[in-house]
Amino acid sequence: MLYNNDLIEANRSNGEPVADAGRIALHSVYVPLQQLTEAGLCDWIAGAQVGHAIQYHEGLLLRDRSESSSGLPTKERARIHSLARRAWIACELGLVHLFSQKVDDDHYRYLAMRSSTTLKPPEIRTQLRIAQPAPTRHKPH
Repeated sequence: MLYNNDLIEANRSNGEPVADAGRIALHSVYVPLQQLTEAGLCDWIAGAQVGHAIQYHEGLLLRDRSESSSGLPTKERARIHSLARRAWIACELGLVHLFSQKVDDDHYRYLAMRSSTTLKPPEIRTQLRIAQPAPTRHKPH
């Protein structure tokens, strides 16, 4: 079991990072050997046990998704963007908790930890694949 005080959780209610008030236990972190796809993430979430985690990106997510500051090809940026978006949707649905773990300056591991649900794997896959992100609420100027 991995305990790490450097994990930051993304709170699904408002999207703001919140410092870990205690130690977070990760029972198992799966790091895919091949590039993870959006469908692969959905399948992993549907089949994962509660408390297990997957690393869905390593780097600096904001920069790596950016057209202006990323050195990555368009296709790779799009893959990273769709993974991050689907991970956020899974968080909004209450299927995962999202964390980032600092590796070095401007270098993080992005993790999705499976949470508890009464849904069966086929229902989870369906919900994840059809769900769209919740609209953002912008304050009027």
